[in-house]
Amino acid sequence: MAPYSIPVYFEPFERQKKAARLLHLLAGFLMIANAWGDFKQPTPNLLFVVVQVAAAILCILFAFAGKKFFPDNKNTNQLFRLIETLMFVYAAWYFLSVMNLQLMGFMQVLAALGLFLLFITERKIFSPTLVRIDEKGVYTPANMQDRFIAWANIDHLLIKNDFVSINTVQNQFIQYETNVILSELQMDEINAFCRERFTKV
Repeated sequence: MAPYSIPVYFEPFERQKKAARLLHLLAGFLMIANAWGDFKQPTPNLLFVVVQVAAAILCILFAFAGKKFFPDNKNTNQLFRLIETLMFVYAAWYFLSVMNLQLMGFMQVLAALGLFLLFITERKIFSPTLVRIDEKGVYTPANMQDRFIAWANIDHLLIKNDFVSINTVQNQFIQYETNVILSELQMDEINAFCRERFTKV
């Protein structure tokens, strides 16, 4: 039987999404700082300045308006993370090879590595957050990997229109706010499926 999937609100992911947008803003300002630092040189590289400023403007706009136009879109978020990473790789090459500024180049390398790590790890927080129910048990959202709770470890599970509530045999109470409005028929079907699992364990 296909598992039931219920979209839920997971507060740790919501906080991380807000932090991710602030980091886009920070990356944009760092690019502006790079451009300004080179622009003050006696012979600035205008291509470097223009590229850094253009990328910075895009990142700052995305930080402020991205949620409105691309709500929780992991692909768009990753695209901007990749752009930011490439901009700092470019800046590292420029400062190390062209300008021979070792400290500035090293700082760009650190920024690029940090942004590339975010590029890899942020995919999960921008993916749909689900409570999944199947024959084996219940899968609940967690930071690194979804948590699995076998039916033998569940004392009670109730699906309501606005909440998913789980009581474990270890006296843990887990509750998630739903991100969708479930119909009476859907709730009855899922709750009946859960009650049937309780009778089999």
